[in-house]
Amino acid sequence: MASKEVPKQNDKTIDFWDTFYKDLDTSVSSFQNQPSNNNDLEWIVSDKPIVLDKILSLIGKGSTRILEIGCGVSQLSRSLLERMIRQPDDGNSHHKFEFVSTDVSLVCLQHNRARDAAYVATLPDGVTLSYAELNVLNQLPACQLHTYDVILDKGTCDTFLFRSKRTQKGSAAHAPLLKPLLNNIHRLLRSGCDAKYIIISPRSKLKSVRDFNGFASVNRTKMSTELLCDAVLAQSNADRNRRKAHKPAHVFIYECTRDDSYQPDKDEPFADEGLSTINDETICKNCHMTFKAFRGNVKIHDQGVVQWTRRFKNHSIHCTGNRNN
Repeated sequence: MASKEVPKQNDKTIDFWDTFYKDLDTSVSSFQNQPSNNNDLEWIVSDKPIVLDKILSLIGKGSTRILEIGCGVSQLSRSLLERMIRQPDDGNSHHKFEFVSTDVSLVCLQHNRARDAAYVATLPDGVTLSYAELNVLNQLPACQLHTYDVILDKGTCDTFLFRSKRTQKGSAAHAPLLKPLLNNIHRLLRSGCDAKYIIISPRSKLKSVRDFNGFASVNRTKMSTELLCDAVLAQSNADRNRRKAHKPAHVFIYECTRDDSYQPDKDEPFADEGLSTINDETICKNCHMTFKAFRGNVKIHDQGVVQWTRRFKNHSIHCTGNRNN
């Protein structure tokens, strides 16, 4: 049985972001119909061509409906759309792209609409860029379920991980805010098309994303600052230490492919949460090996219950379905 999704974004959090964006120097006149060069308005990494091309290589040409969550005042969606339109024609002159950038802050959405109004008016038929309010932790409108080919996330997952670390003090195996986030990501993505959730993060590890049962695969690409130059705007603590040691820092792009067999309202969200109680008949869902078979001829108390339980949990998380794993 899936665990209850309790955490929500409250009014205090939304008010914080509204105030944050009001205080930014985001006057419409400084943005009108021209890309911004102000890195203060971007998170993690700027929209340099090398970054956009890497994201587009993951999106693929068959993707037409793209959702960005927690867009803030970033121009990521607009920059990606501009680059997609400029790509060489592959023989199909009737490309259709729909970008929807969302946030909980109406203030930043108003800025974005005003900033991009002139550009949106020049888009060809079948190509759209819009901004809409969306709280990705709340219950989703029925009209948005199973709608998008790709969901982009540059900062939202990181923000929720940071908030959980501050409030939960690291007591939970997985950040509580990640459960409703990832389940809603799964609900928003279309089925039957290898829909993808793409995360841009300074974090080298996203444990909850890696262990989420709603993804058939999670692939990570590391992009070094030696390659990105001044595109990197935010770094992890580990990367700050690397910088002090004169070693290159990194930005990571996670490509998460939807698992259509997962049911958010029924299944456990994380690979290790269904193993809180283990007995001899507990099975690995990937290779179907029982806990008893996993131990072989060794009795559980010979090496300790805790040690064997931890080993079986790790096996179940990383198992690829091979009985020899």
